[in-house]
Amino acid sequence: MKPFGKILYILLSILSIGWAFHMLASYFIVDPGATKLLQHKELGENFVHTLWLVLLRLHIISACIGLITGPLGLSAKILRKKPALHRLNGKIYVLSILFSSVATIFLAKDATGGTITTVGFLLLNGLWIFATLYAWWTIRLKQTAKHRIWMMRSYALTLANTSLHFIQLTLMKLFDVDYVSSYSIAVWAAWMINIVIVELITKQKPVLSDLYKN
Repeated sequence: MKPFGKILYILLSILSIGWAFHMLASYFIVDPGATKLLQHKELGENFVHTLWLVLLRLHIISACIGLITGPLGLSAKILRKKPALHRLNGKIYVLSILFSSVATIFLAKDATGGTITTVGFLLLNGLWIFATLYAWWTIRLKQTAKHRIWMMRSYALTLANTSLHFIQLTLMKLFDVDYVSSYSIAVWAAWMINIVIVELITKQKPVLSDLYKN
């Protein structure tokens, strides 16, 4: 395996698994009531905290499963040596994205930043569902090359939450943008930047080939 593909795959795996455990620890141990997240929202009279919290936890657990199973699904080594595991992992990934996406639809209406953020989340969610289901459909049609590319697109969108927090932190610390504004900008920028990055990767055949030699 060439160094670039190995390094890229290792970094992606570490980032994904590390962020998944960070999110689980943050919302189930450090701040189980999500009070830090709620304090920046403008909530209406119909807001039901218990229901919102259940959906948030469903979203987080499902998304974290997607974060962890994603790199396993991108590993051609597992595909070659343990195809049954690859298929099982893929089914878990797709189901986790679907569960997380359904929860997002309900959570989006109370997104920090109001309507502009809600629209950004819903667009991301729609693309996320489409990319994931299309990736599943292409492998059903035995279109392996398309399946790999669409799985990469799906996983790039799975990583949008990770990118969101890094972008927001950058805006707040380096450019002194307030929390709500930086969050709204990051919601849009995260998935757009991730899509651009994955498209650049998929256009480079040597890089794509190298990545799939894990």
